[in-house]
Amino acid sequence: MSLKEVGAIDRRAVLVSGVALAAMAIVPAGAFQAAARRGPRTRLFDDGWRFALGDIQTATQPAFDDRSWSTVHLPHDWSIEDRPGAPKTSGDWIPPRALWTVKRAERTPENFLTGYDHPLVEGAPEKVGPFDLPASVPMAMIRGGTVGGVGWYRKTFTAPKLERGGRIELQFDGAYSESEVWLNGTKLGKNVYGFGAFVLDATASIKPGQTNVLAVRVANEGNTARWYTGSGIIRHVWLTVTAPVRIAPWGVAVSTPEVSGGSATVQVDIDLENHLDAPALAQIDVHLRDALGRSVGRGRTNMSLPAGGKGAARTTIKLAQPGLWSPEEPNLYTADVSVAAGGKSGDHAVVRFGVRTIAVSAQEGLRINGRQVKLKGACVHSDHGIIGTAAFDGAERRKAELLKKFGYNAVRLGHHMFPQAFLDACDELGLIVIDEVFDAWEEAKVADDYSKHFKTHWLEDIARMVRQDRNHPCVVFWSIGNEIPERDKPRGAELAAKLRETVLSLDRSRPITAGINGPTGEKGEIVRRSIDVVGYNYQLKDHLKDHAAYPDMIIMSTEQYATDIHDGWRMAEANTWMLGEFVWTGIDYIGEVGVGGTDLKPATEKLDWKAFAIFLWDYPAFLSGCGEIDILGLRKPQGLYRDVLWGNSDLELLVQRPTPEGMVERRGPWSWYDELESWTWPGHEGRPMTVRTYTSGDEVRLLLNGSEVGRKSVPAKDELNAIFELGYAAGELVAVAYRGGREIARKRLETVGAPAQLRLRADRTRLAASPNDLGYIFAEVLDATGRLVPDAQVPLTFGLEGQGAIKATGSANPRGLKSFTDPRTLTFHGTALAIVQPGYKRGGAKVRVASPGLKSAELSLGIG
Repeated sequence: MSLKEVGAIDRRAVLVSGVALAAMAIVPAGAFQAAARRGPRTRLFDDGWRFALGDIQTATQPAFDDRSWSTVHLPHDWSIEDRPGAPKTSGDWIPPRALWTVKRAERTPENFLTGYDHPLVEGAPEKVGPFDLPASVPMAMIRGGTVGGVGWYRKTFTAPKLERGGRIELQFDGAYSESEVWLNGTKLGKNVYGFGAFVLDATASIKPGQTNVLAVRVANEGNTARWYTGSGIIRHVWLTVTAPVRIAPWGVAVSTPEVSGGSATVQVDIDLENHLDAPALAQIDVHLRDALGRSVGRGRTNMSLPAGGKGAARTTIKLAQPGLWSPEEPNLYTADVSVAAGGKSGDHAVVRFGVRTIAVSAQEGLRINGRQVKLKGACVHSDHGIIGTAAFDGAERRKAELLKKFGYNAVRLGHHMFPQAFLDACDELGLIVIDEVFDAWEEAKVADDYSKHFKTHWLEDIARMVRQDRNHPCVVFWSIGNEIPERDKPRGAELAAKLRETVLSLDRSRPITAGINGPTGEKGEIVRRSIDVVGYNYQLKDHLKDHAAYPDMIIMSTEQYATDIHDGWRMAEANTWMLGEFVWTGIDYIGEVGVGGTDLKPATEKLDWKAFAIFLWDYPAFLSGCGEIDILGLRKPQGLYRDVLWGNSDLELLVQRPTPEGMVERRGPWSWYDELESWTWPGHEGRPMTVRTYTSGDEVRLLLNGSEVGRKSVPAKDELNAIFELGYAAGELVAVAYRGGREIARKRLETVGAPAQLRLRADRTRLAASPNDLGYIFAEVLDATGRLVPDAQVPLTFGLEGQGAIKATGSANPRGLKSFTDPRTLTFHGTALAIVQPGYKRGGAKVRVASPGLKSAELSLGIG
């Protein structure tokens, strides 16, 4: 082993207390910080794995020769990696810049999952990088043309020595979809919930002090989910060695049942195990510290454990003048828990927690620490664009940072458990979380989803979610399911009651919700029976009606259309019983291709806006297109509109890409028009252009080259929009917003020159010396005067000298097919991204980017 691895809730007014467990720290080298918090018993186990794609049954045997396999560092997602024999680039084919589909395959609610089976853009390759259209059918639309299958992992290591009665365990934070694990040829166990962490006892099969071989088979076969999940050991692996008297996995729960103005009662519950063949007396010491490491309280208790038995201990500690956790001030504490038995030190864990109260009611809304909070929420999936679902700590933290940066204060996890690194980041940044566990119960949505395992595994899987996540202060709601098919049937009501009962048996401190896409009103009573806060997906038109009929009902929009951005937020602002909203989605993602896309229709055709106008892209598109942030982390037009709606901006100025003559761009409910912050449209001189301004003002004035071309009032009915039509002429376009006759904002677009040079910029220029940190480097195409060329599409080649390597490159073009591990890429909207992965060595790295005929650029990074 490398040293580097070293009670019932009142639904009318739910009053709950805050807690937090930190299983993984979020600083640049988060996994190493997490190991330190877990104590000396736990070591990161991500290094030195070998991987092969394909089903190799003999790989379970220790003597199997795996030297020809590739070497990988976990986390690892093979579905985002190049397919065998696939070219790295699309050759002479250049993906279109326009977002719309020109010609779309016929798709109905009955065939939309299988209608994505042929290229609709002439010349598009059917196989390139991770994309393999023939091999991905009929799940191509769901997975974005990527492929699952079966993969094997093996690791050879020297095991530590154990004391008498000591235990050794392996914890996998997630392996998608179904995994089986062997140690030295003996099967340790199996896991079927690919998004959940699982622990396997390796004590009986380990060879202490000797060479051991670990083999893992991961299968992602068939249609296992409705979105891109990735494939493989997508999250961290840990090795844990404990004394015989020890803390059970996820066995520390910290809560604050009493919080007053000047103090809080901290309750620490510890689940203990005795693996000796004689009774044991365990002494448990708890030491509370604040964020600066200062001692703020101590507690001690004893527990008698029978031979080979279990027990639960509790200690309470008074915390004076606690700093409360809130979205604005996310104060955190730690509880250092030590267990000793027989005069010897036993187990140890460091648990992070927060102190806060939550109350929800129809009369006062959501209150955290007595202060009302409106949920400005985003739903997210777990992939990270061009690196897939590999859960590197740097990627998890960046996702949370992007949401916070753009004004969201809440996130709904869609629709499964997320990595601890993401929840840790939410703890630290003050993001409120809806923690969700199932997208299906007993009735399937797609052929091979979790429903086939639900009857036999639901209890352990929902218990894992609560035990693992119950102590994060960011987790404010538990969600027991999303759009469950049997939700309004007697069996669905029975299952919901069982799920609720299980959650409350483990944590009574939070309200329970679910994502419900109907029915509403009286017919929906059976669906709402076991939840405290009604999570409605896309039922905005029924919110007021339901409130009138059920005035004590508490509602939040757990999924929201792009077309409902304005009305949803205005309703939440105006009504205490509506806690807020969660847009689908905050960040774009792979799969569910074209749910946020558009297509072209003849201007003479009468458009049926009630038709099945979703999934409007086909191959070679691979993204959903519905995010308010793109896969690189940049704000999209609908996000700029939201910035105005939420008061983060007073004015935004965008121009719709001109459509071919006689055609119009059609939106679906999750869609937005193809708009750019650009007044550079060569070849369109004199053509009519649609200019949209979004403003919180009551009037907008538009000027072209210094001359006024329009002035429009912005009444409430226009929902912050002032739209102008004018002929294109190169130069300067300026929008000025007014309120009450006074200028409040001004935006300017200008025609820029041809691409002449490149520029690099980084989210951070110092990275940790750890493969778990990632650096995000943007390359931008500029004209000769240093202005971004907003629709430039030029080839780039990235390079790196020094420590680390280029892990991935790509753009936000939804049809940008390529190998993401190739240092070559094309820009989209004038921008591309390179992701740098450090190694363990400290030092520096120099990133360079070049393009034929353009001035190159370089940027220095510090490592360590």
